[in-house]
Amino acid sequence: MTQAQTPFPYSIDGLDPASGLRRMESDIELYAALLRDFVATEKDAAQAIADALARNDRAAATRRAHTVKGLAGTFGAVRLHPAAQSLETALREAAPAAHIAELLAHFEAELASLIEALEAGLPPEHPVEAELAPVDPEQLTRVCRELGSLMANWDVAARRLLDSHAPMLRAAFPDDFVALQSALRDFDFDSATTRLAQACARAGVPLEG
Repeated sequence: MTQAQTPFPYSIDGLDPASGLRRMESDIELYAALLRDFVATEKDAAQAIADALARNDRAAATRRAHTVKGLAGTFGAVRLHPAAQSLETALREAAPAAHIAELLAHFEAELASLIEALEAGLPPEHPVEAELAPVDPEQLTRVCRELGSLMANWDVAARRLLDSHAPMLRAAFPDDFVALQSALRDFDFDSATTRLAQACARAGVPLEG
């Protein structure tokens, strides 16, 4: 018998939280955190695509549309996802400029609508503790090995693990933590794995054992 999924407690127009939460293993806090990250990183995506096209950098425009498409699909953004997908396809296929402009305008409208709904509907994020936590070498090694294993399997639980041990990891890897967190936020598990390996090598943390 399948266990009932906990409903998302916030009403966000344009979002299907049930599909998003299935990908987040029903972790509401993780889902909300990733939605906040989306607002912070992709709010200007339409303008960034327009700027890339203005300087004839179609590859950069295509990559940004692809990023938004992937995130929108993961979160269950039911109107933004098809808009981003259509724009990415047109960019990849070198569609006429007028058609791309039309799709970009639609993409921009759907993105702005979702961003506005997210900003209005999500609760404020709890502030991060400013103090650096003491680092227990044995615990750090255990956490890093578990994190590496989760990322190797493209498991979204890696983000939850990183967030739960953020003070310790930030203290242990001051030069790498932000980049590691950013890669996981963007579901770039390959980059996150590389960054973790580099951080552990610099700090003398054995990932194999």
